Amino acid sequence: MLTRAANKKSATVTLDPTLEEQKSLVRSELVETISIENDAYITSLYHQTAAESAIDSFLRKSRFYSLAQRRWKLPQNYSKLIDTNFHTPFLKIISGILKYFYGDRTARGAREVVDTHTIDIAHREANSVVHFSRPGLVIKAVGPSFQLPFTKPGEKRQKVGYSNIATCIDIYVDGNEPPLREQLVKATIYARQIFIHQPNRRFARVLVLTEQHVRLFHFDRSGAQYTPPIDFHDNPRTLVRLVLGLSSHDESDIGLDASVQWITHREHGRKVGGTIKVRGPNGEDVFYKLVGTTPFFCDNSIRGRSTMCWNVRDPATNEELVVKDSWRTEDRLSEHLFMEDAAGIPGVVQMVTCEPDRCDTKLLRGFSDVVPVGFRNRIETRIVMKSYGKSIRKFTSAKQLFCALRDAIAGHMELFKKGTIHRDISLQNVLLGKPGAEKGQRGVLIDFDISILRHLKTPVTRHMGTRLYHSILVLYCSKLPHPLPHDHLDELESFLYVLAHIMFAQDSTGVAHPADQMIVDWDKYEHDWRWVGTLKEAYLTRRHVPRPVLKRWPSPCVDLIVAYASFIRPLVQKKLGMCQVKPRARNGKDEALAANFVQHYNHILALFDTAIDALDHPDTWEVVSDSSDGEYDGGWSDSSDTSLKVKQIFSVHPAQQEGQKSLKRPSTEDPNGQPPAKRTKSRHTPSADKA
Repeated sequence: MLTRAANKKSATVTLDPTLEEQKSLVRSELVETISIENDAYITSLYHQTAAESAIDSFLRKSRFYSLAQRRWKLPQNYSKLIDTNFHTPFLKIISGILKYFYGDRTARGAREVVDTHTIDIAHREANSVVHFSRPGLVIKAVGPSFQLPFTKPGEKRQKVGYSNIATCIDIYVDGNEPPLREQLVKATIYARQIFIHQPNRRFARVLVLTEQHVRLFHFDRSGAQYTPPIDFHDNPRTLVRLVLGLSSHDESDIGLDASVQWITHREHGRKVGGTIKVRGPNGEDVFYKLVGTTPFFCDNSIRGRSTMCWNVRDPATNEELVVKDSWRTEDRLSEHLFMEDAAGIPGVVQMVTCEPDRCDTKLLRGFSDVVPVGFRNRIETRIVMKSYGKSIRKFTSAKQLFCALRDAIAGHMELFKKGTIHRDISLQNVLLGKPGAEKGQRGVLIDFDISILRHLKTPVTRHMGTRLYHSILVLYCSKLPHPLPHDHLDELESFLYVLAHIMFAQDSTGVAHPADQMIVDWDKYEHDWRWVGTLKEAYLTRRHVPRPVLKRWPSPCVDLIVAYASFIRPLVQKKLGMCQVKPRARNGKDEALAANFVQHYNHILALFDTAIDALDHPDTWEVVSDSSDGEYDGGWSDSSDTSLKVKQIFSVHPAQQEGQKSLKRPSTEDPNGQPPAKRTKSRHTPSADKA
């Protein structure tokens, strides 16, 4: 395989023989790779594609197989293979198999083997770098899940791309092949692009051929698996079955979910519409029309939950809905169970119907109840749910933002009462309500993929959720002697960090600004979880709001976030103290704290209600005096019952502290020796927003 990387901005082309950029993109896919020790798996595949007698008949008639020598007609001389285009003999053999078994011209045209070892096949990535790769051979496909590659106006249309490839085949010479690990990485690069370009993929398979052996690489949402090389001269039927299976006209044979189907344009060969079939509550099939042809959210990884969300329309009402496909691990409760408990709760996503157990990855690999060590089965779930507004970060006024967060927190409280802990409060998981939504529906909490049941008292873990919004106890969990269970206070703290992220990086009309250094450091050091916990402790002990934030937000918004942090601060202190002693020595203090959850929620909701009401009365707002250089302290108290016993931190990572003087100062001092900002009652500036 050859690769080429080009930057869109510079339009320069550089060869990348080490594949380092592409390797970094697939490294995480190989964490749970399974090696099959025998040939039972590869020889068991695709027996339904052709009867043994039909394969034997082909072998007798084929000019590419010698019955007398019992081997395929491939060059046996090493030097001849090296000095010639050794892709051609394999192309002829595979073409011969397709022609014989797909004799009808229409059927044969729907599957075609193409030599691509000199063709740059474009990748699709989220960033600005464009990659290409060159598999040795590919099976080009036509059908309801395939389309011609995307071509920019004025460019020559390509006939083959990852959007119409059924499988990839790499070819090497025995004794000159790259190490197995390198073969696996290349196969993973191909497979990942197939998954990205074909969103209804459940699995992808890649073949590696030499003049003597064939090896199969299999990829699904549980990761990668590969077989040992087998001698396809000794097993000619196996090679025929692999070719037929990986070029099958039954799309499920090649790894596609046939419940998602598209219509392609007759002239340009691109998708123009489609449907998703969902099993309804009474067992009937419902065909939802796709809005557009691609999912609006797609995780570009192979291994993992691999969440995919589609906009669709109800065939009966024409209402716009969302279909979500995801793959949970076998030991985790299905998301639909939590959504059933959420039925009728304002501020929480509402489910229409679901298919909780659509497919198991262990079945895709031919496993029964006994699976190899290291394999984690994943189960596909499809959920149809109501559609809402955009991400909360797309707000256009302070009141819209605060109403949305307020209603999402209220919904979270009701769900917590029913026994659900969300565990992934983040900017991505709170949506704006639909335009004109009533109180309670102005913001909606979504995504219960990693939710847990409250009564299980599951310990906090930093391996779940979005690191940027993790609570301090979650970040510190592995170093705490006796960590508490994940609770509602961890969730309310995460809501605070969502609000801080927004207010410290956007203005009150939603316009983005350079993020405050605090937010930058939370993100920059996300893999140093203890340091991020220290930074968040520092944030909770700060008595000021940065001046740029003061100038960009109405005073009720600033007052709210200061009061919110002030409320969370002593509760975090109490929980950290409890984590230092054994559960029995807590004397029920932890249970008493947890039992006050309604009081805690109501206090936060009251802060939001006060701020929302104040936003409707701009004559009561305060602004920072232009002559003041300080930062507003929000009236925080330094009394011992509310301040954490931590050192003041100034966003300096330990790695940056070597050779620097100590930056410690008493927590009562303001930065740079400046007093709190003077605030005078006045009408807000013309940029002040109203809902």
